[in-house]
Amino acid sequence: MMFKSILLCFLFLANGAIASNQFADFFNHLESLNANFIQQTYSNANVLIHTASGSLTFKRPKQLRWHVKNPEEQILLLNDNELWLIDIELEQASLQKIKNISKTPLHWLINKPDTLKNIPLFSHTEKGINWYTTGQNNTLQFGFEDDLLKVVSKQNKLGQRILILFSKIVINPNIEAEVFELNIGDNFDVIR
Repeated sequence: MMFKSILLCFLFLANGAIASNQFADFFNHLESLNANFIQQTYSNANVLIHTASGSLTFKRPKQLRWHVKNPEEQILLLNDNELWLIDIELEQASLQKIKNISKTPLHWLINKPDTLKNIPLFSHTEKGINWYTTGQNNTLQFGFEDDLLKVVSKQNKLGQRILILFSKIVINPNIEAEVFELNIGDNFDVIR
């Protein structure tokens, strides 16, 4: 009986050690990324209230293009320290103030885990997804499947849960710099 307990404890620790490296390995080796996403927002009663889809392009150190294609086309564009919100339908581009991003998924794209003190820790496995939590009341979690980021879960201040499901992920593709440049028509209003 004692041998069985020791074996189970060893297997649990070994599984935790393997899984705990999955998050760090992924983000430490990530220099650029292309992916499609579906973003779902659930009410605090777990009712689906909004769905959006689009594509993500990212390149370290601070370049991101979050392109929502449906239901309304919008682009969130980060190029170094400038963060733009571009509304295609309204023909408007507005420069956003960069706030503390440490509680957002973007923090983990910009900063490699081996440069940080506190990285998300392995929490559990559910339906083949290994979940890592930032420890901030489990409000931000990362899910991995087959060593790839599959889903990000974030709970907002209203108690809503936002799930971002990734597909067609390409790790470390060559991405041209102009992808992250503000390129809008003359008819756009620019708000600084």
